[in-house]
Amino acid sequence: MKESTYISDEELNAFLDEQLDTRERDRVLDAIDQDNSVKQRMNELRQLRDMVQHAYMHPPRRATSEKVVLNGVQNSRWAIAACILLCMGVVLGWFGHQGLNPNGQIVAQNELGQKNVILHLTSDNPERIIATLDRAESVLSSYKANNKDLKVEIVANESGLNLMRHNASGYLQRIQSLTNKYDNVRFLACAKAIQRLQKTGVDVELLPEVEIAPSALEQIIRRMQDDWQYIKA
Repeated sequence: MKESTYISDEELNAFLDEQLDTRERDRVLDAIDQDNSVKQRMNELRQLRDMVQHAYMHPPRRATSEKVVLNGVQNSRWAIAACILLCMGVVLGWFGHQGLNPNGQIVAQNELGQKNVILHLTSDNPERIIATLDRAESVLSSYKANNKDLKVEIVANESGLNLMRHNASGYLQRIQSLTNKYDNVRFLACAKAIQRLQKTGVDVELLPEVEIAPSALEQIIRRMQDDWQYIKA
């Protein structure tokens, strides 16, 4: 990978925290999509963060009512810290025993050589929207012609959300046509993008064919971890 496109762990952490602007986020997504080593580092950071978060939410309980006391002072954080260290060990062990494909990419347990597709729409530019719908239909048509039961998701945030809003979408018939013709396509709206609009007083009513994802980026990350093909619309 070229030095000019090197992605640091700090940038990956900021990406996972959704603290990057649009340009920086797209740069990281492109790097994850094109460089397996960046994707692997992102996977490791994500797994570690999830396990640490789980440790904080579910600290281990002692078998008795006896409390942990260090130097005469009750220390409830001791158990949490021990659990976090245990989780870190589990993460390292998990990544240590996972198989790698010839490109050095972690092979998920459910990877069957299939290539599901997730399309990410961030713009309400008509040309971008039409191109996204055309690409989705082309992929779905190809899968159907080859008897492949693969999945396609279109996830939208920022102004791309307008594709899926009842009072802002001029593409209702196209979306209905796709969902009626193919049962392996999903339209997902970002809940965080919806919340941002609602905070400004905008009433967001989604088309009935649209589902809600907690976060567009979260959905993309999870799909890429499962080896879906990511396409920036």
